[in-house]
Amino acid sequence: MLKDFHFNETIVWPEKQRVAVTLTFDFQGGEDVRPFPNGTIDNEEYTQCEYGPNTAIWRILRILAEEKVTATFMTCGGIAERYPDAVKAIVAAGHEVAGHGYHHECARDLTLDQEDEVMRKTVAMNASRAGYRPMGWRSCTQSANSIELLMKHGFLWNSNSFSHDLPFLWESDGKCLVELPRQPFGDGRTYHDDHGNPNDTLAVWKAMFDDFHDESKNHPAYVPFQFHPYISGRPGRSRTLRGII
Repeated sequence: MLKDFHFNETIVWPEKQRVAVTLTFDFQGGEDVRPFPNGTIDNEEYTQCEYGPNTAIWRILRILAEEKVTATFMTCGGIAERYPDAVKAIVAAGHEVAGHGYHHECARDLTLDQEDEVMRKTVAMNASRAGYRPMGWRSCTQSANSIELLMKHGFLWNSNSFSHDLPFLWESDGKCLVELPRQPFGDGRTYHDDHGNPNDTLAVWKAMFDDFHDESKNHPAYVPFQFHPYISGRPGRSRTLRGII
């Protein structure tokens, strides 16, 4: 039986820091664009998504290097397959490559066997491009089978839950998985389906950080920032990314 365990009062960050901050990028592209019923694709939307692996990734890697911070790239297997140089550059810069489905599948729409196969394929492809197997995962939504399948495939952590502020553990049949929660303030929401004001987004992100930082006077805090290269890597928005760093 799947159980969750929380250790909020005993969590301690390295060097007794008050706040842990994660920068994660959901690295996807045109795989996210679903065909219309007649089989055609919205080319405008497709090329906007393809801006991520073609153009934005290089701007983001430059910003991270200049700001001297490392991040995790939740990488679709299909992106790793089509853009091996981008994945190699991520690894060379010291960032982590994790899993994000193969073609950004909606996990809740998959059978157990289908989701199992998506994880297997993504692990194999990302490992072949990154030089090591991914140990973390974030899917497009999550199914009732996801947690135990991640344990089966030997993942160390998952990042899909919005239910808590601090990381916690999943346990089932003696196997454990760390959950790194996320907040509903990722760029996919703050930019309102590819629209929105970068200054407003920065205000939302800064308010989240400031609240957690204030609370960290009393207990450790965890601040997860979630971005997409094709959204936050656009000119103007990349300044917002740099600003929150």
